[in-house]
Amino acid sequence: MKILLSTYTCLPRPQSEPGNAWRVITHALDQRHEVWAIIEQSEHQRPLTEYLAEHTMPGFHPVFFQLPAVLIKSLRTAGMRHAVYYHLWQQKLLKIAYELHTRVGFDLAHHVTFGRCWSPSGVRNLDIPFIWGPVGAAESAPPAFLAELPLRERRFEWIRDHVRSFALKSRALRDTAAAATIGIGVTRESCAALRDLGVGRVEQLPQTALTYEEIARFDRLSAPPNGSFRAICVGRLLHWKGFHLAIRAFQIFARKKPEAELWIINDGPFRGELEKIAAQTGRASQVRFFGVLPNYNDVLEKLAQSHVLMHPALHEGFGNVCLEAMAAGRPVICLDIGGPASQVTAETGYIAPATTPEEAVASMASFLAMIADDRALLARMSAKAKARVREKFTMSAMGKAIDSFYQDALVMRRGTAPASRR
Repeated sequence: MKILLSTYTCLPRPQSEPGNAWRVITHALDQRHEVWAIIEQSEHQRPLTEYLAEHTMPGFHPVFFQLPAVLIKSLRTAGMRHAVYYHLWQQKLLKIAYELHTRVGFDLAHHVTFGRCWSPSGVRNLDIPFIWGPVGAAESAPPAFLAELPLRERRFEWIRDHVRSFALKSRALRDTAAAATIGIGVTRESCAALRDLGVGRVEQLPQTALTYEEIARFDRLSAPPNGSFRAICVGRLLHWKGFHLAIRAFQIFARKKPEAELWIINDGPFRGELEKIAAQTGRASQVRFFGVLPNYNDVLEKLAQSHVLMHPALHEGFGNVCLEAMAAGRPVICLDIGGPASQVTAETGYIAPATTPEEAVASMASFLAMIADDRALLARMSAKAKARVREKFTMSAMGKAIDSFYQDALVMRRGTAPASRR
């Protein structure tokens, strides 16, 4: 087929949104489709052009464009101003996609990045089968968890929720939902948001997955070690990652395990608050902040020396770190929210109730105590976690699912809608 992709951010990287788009492109090319990907020019053209100069990719046609320089200068920053630039970019894409379709004659359009359910897509108006997603970002911090955050962080969450609420009412977003032959949500919350917007058929699929090469890399890590128990948190130190909950749960658990440690990898604006919480628990010597490690292999080494990943995020669209920890055979502790809750099962980790901070913290502490004292259970969970990633979260599995959606979308446009696969 001739496929048009909306990939605002797209680079050959192993992780993050640019990598998500790149994986979709490479899989489509592997299936012998011809791919046109429309990409934001200012940050992507040079590195992608340099990559393509060294790597031949027959059938791949990158199309770059950007908004006027004055808008780039004033809006291409982090946060809400960037959201405005992105919205304007997608609106401009409407005309560019139509003109390109007039020349090429695409069989199908697919919006890939950004993968969020509250932003419209600029490839929605071509009157051909249209796949929207996987998209996420429908999750919100539960009120009880939000109430205990510092004022600055509560303000951030209030703005985030209200911007999304406003965007969900836009005509452009409703038009995107109406045009979607199939909408793909990353989480149960995002699937519900797509249905509320009026998408006729909604499926759930991860936003990213692991290649067999990446899985082989995690296979080379050792099994959870003997000796003192270590929990680990990996990720930017942001309030919504929930690492403050991990510290509090660890503090309860560590009362009877003075040799245990909680390792926190990376840095970020919430580090000072986390260090203060660790000091208040009286277990600061057992909570070690490593900051930003020199390279990814150093992160893997710390993961290999740990027994369980704690990632009780208040809202997380997917959570690559959870997937990677499971691939390495480390059970994952998360809240019953968003992407991590769709990855973890009772056999591969622990999903804490997202009711109140007190209940979540107490239940996570109980799980830590159980798995620290039962290394046979830890070994079983380790094996089950690795097996689950290989069954559900490989690029091969994700690619096959997207292929099936492409074929279903073509059939649906002809008037015979196949049943949902999930």
